[in-house]
Amino acid sequence: MATFFEVAQAPILCNILCRTRAEALAVPRGEIRLGFCSACGHVYNAAFDQKLMQYDGAYENSLQFSPHFRRYLESVAQGLVARYDLRGKEIIEIGCGQGDFLSLLCGLGGNRGTGFDPSFDASKADTALATDVRIVPQYYSHEHKDRPVDLLCCRHVLEHIPRPLDFLRELRRTLGDRHEVVLFFEVPNALFTLDRLAIWDIIYEHCSYFTPQSLRRTFELAGFDVLRVDDVYDGQFLTIEARPAASATPPPATPLPPRLRESVRRFETEYRSKVKLFGERFDRVAAEGRRAVVWGGGSKGVTFLNTMRMSPEVVPYVVDVNPRKEGHYVVGTGQKIVPPVFVAEYRPHVILVMNATYLREIEQTCRDLGVDAEFWTG
Repeated sequence: MATFFEVAQAPILCNILCRTRAEALAVPRGEIRLGFCSACGHVYNAAFDQKLMQYDGAYENSLQFSPHFRRYLESVAQGLVARYDLRGKEIIEIGCGQGDFLSLLCGLGGNRGTGFDPSFDASKADTALATDVRIVPQYYSHEHKDRPVDLLCCRHVLEHIPRPLDFLRELRRTLGDRHEVVLFFEVPNALFTLDRLAIWDIIYEHCSYFTPQSLRRTFELAGFDVLRVDDVYDGQFLTIEARPAASATPPPATPLPPRLRESVRRFETEYRSKVKLFGERFDRVAAEGRRAVVWGGGSKGVTFLNTMRMSPEVVPYVVDVNPRKEGHYVVGTGQKIVPPVFVAEYRPHVILVMNATYLREIEQTCRDLGVDAEFWTG
């Protein structure tokens, strides 16, 4: 694995709720040192330290308050129910958050669900859970091997696990000879980050950055037959569907596409160019006395503000549709997080939309609020 990119000081956790600016500025930081495996195409933070991670009720990364994202989740759930006839079945979700996706799957097919997540907070989920959904606030492990399951899903968790192959091998051992069980996993797409320069997706929480090739190979080496791998959500995510393999011998690895190596080779130079470009643009905003906000208080917004070392004097507010974040402060830089209605009062001249997927939704929200601003995308 060859190192190709480094960040000296990144917030350890982007998605924790900080009640004061002082608390936000004092968060711990760590090093990111990305390496690329030319054999399987995997990208990994070689400087990752699992001991620094602590996921609890203060962790908040829900995207379900966006209508666009809810439509996406509904389409994913509908597809799984249709493909695997999930009706009256048993579903387990690893890293279920507050149970939103699990409730969708259970509600669509009359299924019974059990979610596992140590950061579960019942006060956030009391209106979201379907009737036949139970959340266990702990990690899923081999001790739950006797729990019945027809579909095991896990969304945006595998990239947080420092040894994903070991994790999947343990999962394979837990499933035993239940070859009919379907696995559905979703992770960020490293090809999107590399090819589309989605540089604000590089965060300490993610120790693994899966390409389609490395995601498939990890599941094959762990003892699963891969049914399909898809890029979804405008290419930002990868999904994989698999079943426990009967054979202990994985299939041969497929060659990596040449463009993957080329994307890795040029990434750092293009990263620096993009950071420089945004620095110049915001210098002009400050010099002209124009008001600017960042729209998106998740990991992209946090990474942008920390990478740019953006002070609250230049960008004082971050807008987010998640009401749980309102009134809190951005990790590492201390901007106050405000609801969308705030822009009607603040009247920003520039709105930087951190995820272009939501641009139309955000433009419509601003039109409804009577706000006429210049929109940039990250």
